[in-house]
Amino acid sequence: MISQKLLNLITNKEATLAKRWSEEVRKSEYMKTYQRFSEEELIKRNTRFFDQLVRWLESEGSKSLVGAFFVNIGKERYKEKFPLAEMLYGVFLAKKVFWDVIVSEGFLDSMLDIYKALEALTLIYNFFDQGNLYITRGYLEEMYTEMLEDKKLSSEDIKKYFYPGSFFKVDLPFDVASLKK
Repeated sequence: MISQKLLNLITNKEATLAKRWSEEVRKSEYMKTYQRFSEEELIKRNTRFFDQLVRWLESEGSKSLVGAFFVNIGKERYKEKFPLAEMLYGVFLAKKVFWDVIVSEGFLDSMLDIYKALEALTLIYNFFDQGNLYITRGYLEEMYTEMLEDKKLSSEDIKKYFYPGSFFKVDLPFDVASLKK
């Protein structure tokens, strides 16, 4: 069972987490695409991220929940022309900010707290890491779909670059129609 204290911390510090993430984005040389967005938009996007973290923790780690959320993020960012590496770095920054807030809030003041939080923190780290996996899959799936629809390459040529396991729910060979099911 996830510590209610941890869930409350995330919920109560969601605005702080999103603001700190936005600040990290602004000062990073790796976040040029994100930096084109307003402060308000960055905070909105990251708040959605931490909302999802809370939902995921409450479900005790539902892979389908985290998978669907991050695949959609990957697809959205692909359409917005984000570099994949920048999105993955954005997840890293969210994890860094999360950990900084946990430490600065004195969440882990005693060995008993550390023991109680170990399961939850492991689950949270899994959220971030699985997030990167599913962002990549959504991004690649959207790229594949666009390449097929563009028709500059044959579907056989395109399949040379996308290996089984590249996408969320489908494996090669497949076509655009199977992606939209």
